Amino acid sequence: MIKTMLIAPYSGMAESVKQIKLPDDFHVDIEVANLEDALQLANSVEDQGYDLIISRGGTAAMIQEKVSIPVIHIDISGYDMLRVFTLIQDTHHRVALVGFENICRGAKTLSSILEYEIEMFTISHRNQVRSQLEELKRLGYNIVIGDVVTVEEAQKLGIRGILITSGKEAILDAFDEGRRQYQLLKRAHARVSRYHRILQSIPPNIFLVNKDCEIEFSNLSSEYGEITNEIIEYKQINQLVLKVLKEKKPYWESIETQKYNIDMQIFPIKQDDSLIGIYVQALKRIENISSVVMISRVIHIPIIGDSPYSETVRETVNQFAKANESILISGEQATGKMTIAKAIHFTKFGQDNPMLVVDCSSINQEGIQNLVEKVQMIQQGTIIFRKIDHLPLQEQEQLCNLVQNTPNSFQIISLSEQNLESMLQDQLFNSDLYHLISALSFYTKPLRERKEDIAAFISYFLSEFHTHSGNETLGIRKTSIDMLKEFEWNGNLGELKSRVKELSIKATGYYINEDHIHELSVRKDKQKKNEFMNRDNLISIKGTLEEIEQQIIRKVYEEENRNQTKTAKRLGINRTTLWRKLNNT
Repeated sequence: MIKTMLIAPYSGMAESVKQIKLPDDFHVDIEVANLEDALQLANSVEDQGYDLIISRGGTAAMIQEKVSIPVIHIDISGYDMLRVFTLIQDTHHRVALVGFENICRGAKTLSSILEYEIEMFTISHRNQVRSQLEELKRLGYNIVIGDVVTVEEAQKLGIRGILITSGKEAILDAFDEGRRQYQLLKRAHARVSRYHRILQSIPPNIFLVNKDCEIEFSNLSSEYGEITNEIIEYKQINQLVLKVLKEKKPYWESIETQKYNIDMQIFPIKQDDSLIGIYVQALKRIENISSVVMISRVIHIPIIGDSPYSETVRETVNQFAKANESILISGEQATGKMTIAKAIHFTKFGQDNPMLVVDCSSINQEGIQNLVEKVQMIQQGTIIFRKIDHLPLQEQEQLCNLVQNTPNSFQIISLSEQNLESMLQDQLFNSDLYHLISALSFYTKPLRERKEDIAAFISYFLSEFHTHSGNETLGIRKTSIDMLKEFEWNGNLGELKSRVKELSIKATGYYINEDHIHELSVRKDKQKKNEFMNRDNLISIKGTLEEIEQQIIRKVYEEENRNQTKTAKRLGINRTTLWRKLNNT
């Protein structure tokens, strides 16, 4: 058996390999890692007795420079290019492909045959990707096709990136090549203790790593020792280490692992340019799910759609990003409020500043104090208050004080499913807080009011599924889209995404057709009828009168799409009473 490690640079490739019947003479393990992460993984592969590594593109090239066992490249085939071209064939945006000569040459031939309007831009080295993408953005290109690095860099610049994925044909070809190149090699690793003089002089609670994030030394006390691996496994640690090595200056970082909140300083070692020190300054055990989450690096998420409303959203994002006032975004659940908030942050700060997301439905006094500490630490960024309409009045007063004392270097964005002006009139929302958070406002339309964007969202979701799970559904028939436009979509974009994923899984070919939509429509009608017929049976009469009342109130609240005004009217009570009962659980 040929013991093989397949390092997939993206998750969709790993899923594709799992679905392929591989040659019987291979024992294959699969991991998902890209570039620097893949290098760290590859170093351990040799120690575990693997005979060869299979990977793709820049990841394979980087691994090949660091290991002694054979590295087999998964080439991009014509079938792969045909698949990605099919995904974007109906787009109205300018599309560019960025890649090396061998990729562009074959893609150019294929696009000419199929008469696709795709411009090719050839690079000779990976460090040219960023500058090439900046030029494409200046020229007005909206979509870029490329490998993992190209797509990630495109997202950083606010360009939609579409990944060239590898199909089973290219993957099986790589195994054939691996069989031909197979040879058993052994490599012995000898490690010595270095820089003894430096290590003896450093303070406690520090460990040193090299550029590959391998621990060279640790003097963490027993209290801190168990978190070393959690820090090393933190997905951004490689980037931070490389950044410190390059810029020669320290960085503070606050990370959240499964067990801990960790504040640490990452700093260069002056006596040796190849080592980085990590000083664990503070440690706090997480007992419950945190209501305050820090996102260190926000990736670009495009505003999908070609409707006038979608264009208004894009214009609003650009306008709001230039302003320094607080922003309130209101609308039903799953209408894109968080996407717009992230887009404003990305447009204003890029990836240079973190974003704090506060869940107002679960935050308590401890969470507010945690938020204060994080604001003091990062000094600049965006604070997003999710579900601010769920915040109890007592916490509203505390949040009011926090917002008043937040530096102007922070962008404050609040998200609400309810109309805060109505809550204000019913004395359910703090007047001072409302005026602090709503200098600028925007309302997100429900999907039923922007059905012309459904086709664009379906295309985006299918592209996402193709990249992340290896799903081979490439499109949907126009007649099927028309059928989907007839649905109510009370669950908005969340419901649409779930249904598209279901349809893509059930599709037997490359396209979703009318039969799949009809089956979905019949099932939805049946579910709606059953819900109506069994409505009374859903209320349990077990429990106290107060508990039964809570069931009834919650059920009506959900049936009215969480609209407090309609719920109160239907129950025959005022909004103040309803709000008190909803929050008395």
